[in-house]
Amino acid sequence: MHIQALAVNHGTTRYMELMLASLIAHHRDRSGLDVLVLDNESGDLAGLDWLVRPGIAIQPSGYPRQVPINTHGEILRDAVLARPDCDAYLFLDADVCFISDDTIPAMARELASDPGLFAVQATWSIAGDDEFEVPAIWRNHELFVRDSFKFQADEPWPPLREYVVRLTDRIWPFCTLVRNDDVFRRIVRSVGLSAANNQCLRGGRQWDTFGLLTSVMETHDRRWRRSARRVIHFGAVSYSDELAEQKARGRDELLERYRPSLRD
Repeated sequence: MHIQALAVNHGTTRYMELMLASLIAHHRDRSGLDVLVLDNESGDLAGLDWLVRPGIAIQPSGYPRQVPINTHGEILRDAVLARPDCDAYLFLDADVCFISDDTIPAMARELASDPGLFAVQATWSIAGDDEFEVPAIWRNHELFVRDSFKFQADEPWPPLREYVVRLTDRIWPFCTLVRNDDVFRRIVRSVGLSAANNQCLRGGRQWDTFGLLTSVMETHDRRWRRSARRVIHFGAVSYSDELAEQKARGRDELLERYRPSLRD
């Protein structure tokens, strides 16, 4: 299986360094794997120089770091449409650490074993054997929204509208392998991978990144499941520098574990 891995660096270079170092350490045979890092003007890429080797490429995403909305799904959509020649896409967050050998081939076997699956998502581990059940905490979560729209640039903004939407269950693209077939590509072209809201007086929903993809796949009787393989996912470090620093000690301890053997 030829796999195209895609990761976005959004001011998270030290986390990206750990993710790539752990990927290399646990995947000695990467003959069927291409890795592309798309950088959002992070400005500190020197830390990744020692990781650039066959199968790993770093290039600008074309998007800035400082933006008022989440561009993750938009960047990944562009990358998928620009790179159609693979059997599957591995979507990786920067703040992931692989912890077992050959995790990616194991996930590929899980995906290939069931034609009804469109994706396999790694199990989110916080540290060691701690497991974080991602979908369960979001199924009944409500989001309170205030927004306003106008149709002409020179007209005044109308009053804010307030409404409530319920977050939907979805695959999370922190370490998720997605089958590259016609259904997936049509959804990526016509719907995309970004977050979206629908406005309803009752029953409004909010789809986070990859949420609409998950819902539309359900209309094709396509399912996803969690993998037996685990990865550490720090979570949300690109949203807050303060939050990232709180988790930096664990990141740096792991990075020191992988650096020596890879630099020799």
